[in-house]
Amino acid sequence: MSHREIVVVRLLAEGRSNRAIAEALYLSEATVKTHLVRVYRKLRVDNRAAAVRRGLLELT
Repeated sequence: MSHREIVVVRLLAEGRSNRAIAEALYLSEATVKTHLVRVYRKLRVDNRAAAVRRGLLELT
């Protein structure tokens, strides 16, 4: 995962919405969604909860 995708996963783990992530990273919501699509694909998951679980496991 890219550095930005890792940051997005960490913010997801905090329970932030796409809008809150976009505001925190000074991005558009569309860009956040693009990052999430790529994260889901790389982690082979299809939802936020699974992405957080698997993403955090891979980061440790």
